[in-house]
Amino acid sequence: MFQKLMYQQESGLFDFRRTESSPLLLVIDRRDDPVTPLLNQWTYQAMVHELIGLQDNKVDLRAIGSLPKDQQVEVVLSSEQDAFFKSNMYENFGDIGMNIKRMVDDFQQVAKSNQNIQTVEDMARFVDNYPEY
Repeated sequence: MFQKLMYQQESGLFDFRRTESSPLLLVIDRRDDPVTPLLNQWTYQAMVHELIGLQDNKVDLRAIGSLPKDQQVEVVLSSEQDAFFKSNMYENFGDIGMNIKRMVDDFQQVAKSNQNIQTVEDMARFVDNYPEY
């Protein structure tokens, strides 16, 4: 009785009636997928959130297993405290790459000009002049 009742309820599930049109199987090559990149956000803040995780303006670097233990900390990512994040949080991925390169180039120029740091006073002067590094 139970099986008969189940079959009556589920009869439409396995009822493969003939239709006028044949079934169609569509195979799509995902190498040429123009839609998927449009579904992802390409801003700095969105990528940090998607790839690492951003919750309450905090990034937990412990989730990244390849970092050394002393660098696996929780970092506050705030536009109030981080000038680079403030100026790049809504920039797209290509612009961020150029901005990072510009910042590294600036740092290398500053490091070259301050290679003769010999005393604690020289270090303090460097830190006062370039607090962003």
